[in-house]
Amino acid sequence: MEGISDCSTGLSVVKIVLEKQSACSSAISGRLHHQFIEYMKNIFADTGLLAEHLLDYESRPGQLEMADAVADLLRTEGRGESSELDMPQANCLIVEAGTGLGKTLAYLVPAALSGRKVVVSTNTRNLQNQILKREIPFIQKYIAPGLTAMSVKGRQNYLCLYRWHQLDAQSHQAHRTIFQDSGQSLVQARQKEGEALYNKVEDWLQKTVVADRSELPELAGSSFLWQKICCLPYFCLGAECPHAGDCYLNRLRRLAASCQLLVVNHHLLFSDLAVRKNGFGEVLPRYQSVIIDEAHHLENVAGNFFGFSFSKYQVINLITDIEQSMLKKGGRGATSKQYTNILSAARALAGLNEQFAAMFPVQKGRFPLADFFVEYPELQKAKDALMTALNSLAEQLNEAKGQDQPWGHYGQRSQDIAQHLDQITSPVIFRAEQPKPSEQAEPSNYIQWVERTEKNLTLSATPIDVADELKATLFAGAEHCLFTSATLRTDGGKGEFGYFCQRLGIPEGTKTFSFPSPFNYQKRSLLYVPDDHFPEPTASEYRNALHLEISRLVTCSKGRALVLFTSFRALELAWHSLQDELPYLLLRQGTCSRSQLLDHFIEETDSVLFAVASFWEGVDVPGESLSLVIIDKLPFEVPSDPVIMARMERIKASGGNPFMDFQIPRAILTLRQGVGRLMRRTNDQGVMAILDVRLFSKFYGRRFRASLPGAPVSRIIQDVEEFFNGDRFPLSQDIKE
Repeated sequence: MEGISDCSTGLSVVKIVLEKQSACSSAISGRLHHQFIEYMKNIFADTGLLAEHLLDYESRPGQLEMADAVADLLRTEGRGESSELDMPQANCLIVEAGTGLGKTLAYLVPAALSGRKVVVSTNTRNLQNQILKREIPFIQKYIAPGLTAMSVKGRQNYLCLYRWHQLDAQSHQAHRTIFQDSGQSLVQARQKEGEALYNKVEDWLQKTVVADRSELPELAGSSFLWQKICCLPYFCLGAECPHAGDCYLNRLRRLAASCQLLVVNHHLLFSDLAVRKNGFGEVLPRYQSVIIDEAHHLENVAGNFFGFSFSKYQVINLITDIEQSMLKKGGRGATSKQYTNILSAARALAGLNEQFAAMFPVQKGRFPLADFFVEYPELQKAKDALMTALNSLAEQLNEAKGQDQPWGHYGQRSQDIAQHLDQITSPVIFRAEQPKPSEQAEPSNYIQWVERTEKNLTLSATPIDVADELKATLFAGAEHCLFTSATLRTDGGKGEFGYFCQRLGIPEGTKTFSFPSPFNYQKRSLLYVPDDHFPEPTASEYRNALHLEISRLVTCSKGRALVLFTSFRALELAWHSLQDELPYLLLRQGTCSRSQLLDHFIEETDSVLFAVASFWEGVDVPGESLSLVIIDKLPFEVPSDPVIMARMERIKASGGNPFMDFQIPRAILTLRQGVGRLMRRTNDQGVMAILDVRLFSKFYGRRFRASLPGAPVSRIIQDVEEFFNGDRFPLSQDIKE
């Protein structure tokens, strides 16, 4: 290989394969496929292009096999067989790629060479940044010089020129109002800060191409200003906007349409699918192929976007925006009578919104909405009054449509809020009014739930099963779908990937591959589970035993530990119990931002980080700072959550076993993510400790154990001590095969 010149020759061969193979005879097709495989080997081999240009690159057989499988998928022309919804479905591929395999290059290289319009979707910003800042520039330099790629984010990440000029129109001191509105006590300091930031934004707009907020670091810490100038759907005047020709969002869309590869997050991908489903256009330009990394999140993300919600804050924000527009331009675009009617309707709505929210008791968690309408019949009357007020405000706004004010857009926004409130509550009210279960309608695919905090009320309807939604949108819209992650298998049920396929409605016959991590878990790690004398999590003595065991393990590792909990309460209890006992810096989630916590954890090598939820995945801390991962117990979800409860009831009604078919697979995926925080590089080593004896005492424990990396297993804490002392596993040098 001689760099780009040889690469360009190879690229022409690859294009012949990918563009003409479907029209060739089988003999010619076979020869072209062989040429393509040889070219891919020249990229991924020990002496290939990656090895030549990537420091410490090692060829991994699974990486080449994955790249070949992805290329096979992207060579397929047209869509697959139709679903029961009578819609042709995408050709799909599922690949589980263990940590360290190099899966991003394994799918990006064939995607870049395919000539297809490809959307790459990730769940975390870290992976998105890795793809955009490392992998794609490398591919553009050494493999596919003609590749065009860019990131596309949600519209709220871009500046709206209409809102910016609206802010600027009153005077060049408008920024002062923004910072007074923030409610800060140091108004004068805020005004100076605001003036400086305002001027920076003004200068930035002379240079920027798409006005992405992340381009100006100062904007990241100024949500007050950004909330007033970012793109929001209800402020968009479309073709009627006086700044449509210079619109950054329109410019972004034109650039995206001209790119071969777009990098997005799952939320934007599903926002696009939801918008297309409802016939409201599109968020992303048309694409042929979708590559979904971190695909184990899809069911939850799809549930959020194919559902709908109403909140007290939605109404408050609408009223606030209307009043601010009125104040800034004196109600221009409306007559004095219309101005008075709008404000009167908005104030009436504000009172009814507060009254409706106050009828729900403040309590932590999510609860079935139906329970409240049964217990509090007066909720229906309050809901009807709130809907009437929303529609009345919409009528007043629509009557006052003006050239230079988005009154009509505010009116549509008010109608949409009313519609969502009705969609969520009407099925609940109908069921509550039925005297006998036999008179109820067919079961809905939505579960309605409520969450009430001190400041907000949220009512939501979430799909119980997202499979049909995905068949009608994702699988019917794309030609190719690749699903990949380090954790997709659950080692049970209908095959290794059975749970994942069933929950998402992935077409039957989809090819699946599982490539293990190249890391040497057998020689560089240890899995520790306490012996049978350790109490189960339901036992009264478990808490004290847990704290003692954490203390013993952290002492063995001399800090350098990530302790993952299944609840914030368990974290708090453990941290308070151990903070004075252990001679290490004990960090805990909730005291500062995620990035700050991780920075402290890495800088203070012997520190210990106590965390929940989001820290079970996406934490990449290679080296000595993370040598021990402790998990308090098997991460079963709370079955009282209304969405989880509804999904379990649906499985039971169809003859399944909710515990075995739903709870265990989900817990396995979460557990695998947690233990995956330990080994991030080839020379990493350490201990994974799961402080839950149910791994051995319960019949289902073997399913969890079968899903974990192939590390030696010990139930004797002295083995952990010996591991860290180097008596059995020397820590000061690499272990050779």
